[in-house]
Amino acid sequence: MLELGDSVKADELDSRLKTARQDALRSMRDQQDLFEEGTNVIKLGTHRFNVNTQPLELTVLPKDEALHLHLTGTDFSQRIETPELLAAKELWDQTLPSESAEVYRAEFLAAQVLFAAEASADGLSLESLRAAAREKDALTAICRKWAADRFDEGYERGLHDADAALILEALLKLHDGAGLLRFGGAPRAWATLYWAELEDEPLRKTLHRRAQSLGRLKQRWAAAKEGEQLAHELSGRIGAFLLAQKLPATSAELTGAGRYLVEELAAGVPRFTVGAEAVALREGLWRQLEAVASHASFEADLEALGRQPGERFRLARAWLFAFVTSQGEEGRRWSLAIDEAATLLAVDERKVARAVSAASVEAEVSGLLGLHRRVNSNKLPVRLDEFVGRLAAFCAERLPRYQQYRATLRELLEKERRRLKLDELKPKVLSSFVRNRLIDEVYLPLIGANLAKQLGAAGQAKRTDNMGLLLLISPPGYGKTTLMEYVAARLGLTFVKVNGPALGHGVTSVDPAEAPNATSRQEVERINFSFELGNNVMLYLDDIQHTNPELLQKFISLCDAQRKVEGVWGGVTRTYDFRGKKFCVVMAGNPYTESGERFQIPDMLANRADTYNLGDILAGKEHLFALSYLENALTSNTSLAPLATRPPKDVYALI
Repeated sequence: MLELGDSVKADELDSRLKTARQDALRSMRDQQDLFEEGTNVIKLGTHRFNVNTQPLELTVLPKDEALHLHLTGTDFSQRIETPELLAAKELWDQTLPSESAEVYRAEFLAAQVLFAAEASADGLSLESLRAAAREKDALTAICRKWAADRFDEGYERGLHDADAALILEALLKLHDGAGLLRFGGAPRAWATLYWAELEDEPLRKTLHRRAQSLGRLKQRWAAAKEGEQLAHELSGRIGAFLLAQKLPATSAELTGAGRYLVEELAAGVPRFTVGAEAVALREGLWRQLEAVASHASFEADLEALGRQPGERFRLARAWLFAFVTSQGEEGRRWSLAIDEAATLLAVDERKVARAVSAASVEAEVSGLLGLHRRVNSNKLPVRLDEFVGRLAAFCAERLPRYQQYRATLRELLEKERRRLKLDELKPKVLSSFVRNRLIDEVYLPLIGANLAKQLGAAGQAKRTDNMGLLLLISPPGYGKTTLMEYVAARLGLTFVKVNGPALGHGVTSVDPAEAPNATSRQEVERINFSFELGNNVMLYLDDIQHTNPELLQKFISLCDAQRKVEGVWGGVTRTYDFRGKKFCVVMAGNPYTESGERFQIPDMLANRADTYNLGDILAGKEHLFALSYLENALTSNTSLAPLATRPPKDVYALI
């Protein structure tokens, strides 16, 4: 049974649907009658106009090494000074949480699935992935399901899920043979350095025993999370040690170091895994130093630093980095092994046992469909430890920062939308509006003739010297505002309406600071805001009989070919140049003021503007004016309402 509130909501929804249906039918009729078929060109009288099809939306764009607020379809641009956004400069060009210049979207998807399997989360495990890899399209199905649940990450079905499956298949093959080399050189180096310098023997035994026991627990129940808790604890201990030694490490490296140390200790007597590349790099440096007889002095330097592991590591790393750099392109293959090789040099071999592994950690994935700077000729080189380290860092560090950046951006945009009152700038055609013969045969030709001068018509008739201003005079009720809002909507113009009575007679300047009260200041700011928008704008000053003629004369300079006007924005005086831009000014007023006296238009304005008294121009067209009463009443009569959306000939046949 419907409650009263449900009934009200249903009625409101029904009303909205009815209005949307009427708007759609009216738009369809306008497309048939006013638009040239298949184009975005509308005809008003004898003049044709290009229609702006960009919706008015507030966006953020990087420009001139800064972020700017921008309103689409206009020239509005405002520099952003929010510290949180300025500090996230490397994120400005990133449009998705799953992809950056360093990470391909399919890599991110494959990494998410692999990490979940390693942690036995989301119903995945390494065993289930290995089984899926043996079946055709099974990995693709897993990646597709994962992507379908995360639509905000921007995956394209049949593309990124297919690529992720290929990458994941290659990673699994490497994972099976790499052993602990799947952890990057830096995490293994930090774990080795910490364990070598840990002198608290009871703590060493406790950590070792816990790791062994939890290793057996994981073998029995793969979903057990206690091992992750120990890894997290060790990450904290390693981080504190490195901080004391003033050695920088990322959060992703510390997480990897904790997990690596747990697995190393769980194996029994720890024999810390060393990659063959790190050994080769150390030997390469030794040979270089021996060639110049510097080997002994380098060893003496390390020995002199004694019990300062941080200093020893930094010194070793400096020499290794210099050596790798000196090897040019050939030395690039050693760049990922520098931290690990530095640990080999800095840590006494008597403190930790080591096991050298020459397992393969590299492969090439071919047949990829996606586009990214890392993908060349549909191929992607994959190195397991580098991939795991890079993607772990992306997930642990960049992704949270990006999400925070986007949240801050959303808050800013919402705040600015409210401040700029964007909803008021979008022309809204009344649901009761009917485009009748009076509008088609009298009003639209007059408006079209003026806008052809102000905006420039399309095609051969386009003027190069935009100028002019439209001034509509009539008693209340002629529908001046409704008509101009309709025209703005059809042309795709931003409709900036300024309320004359709110301005009042006390405003004579376009400087908001000189406005006599808050209400008039707000209207003056809207005038200047329209100047800032600059393009695809209709500035509409309503009820100008309530304003000061001195203010109206500020717009005289827009009536000639120079199309320049003075304004004030952000407290700074500016000259706005509207030559070649789609900017028009329309003023509307009552022939009589509130005191009953006849409204006197400033002579200089009247001489330059196209001024139409809507009552006078109807001379000889009284039958159209009378007919408009019937046409406008159609939407208010339930029996005749369907005729409002039918071809005009049906209405006239009935009449």
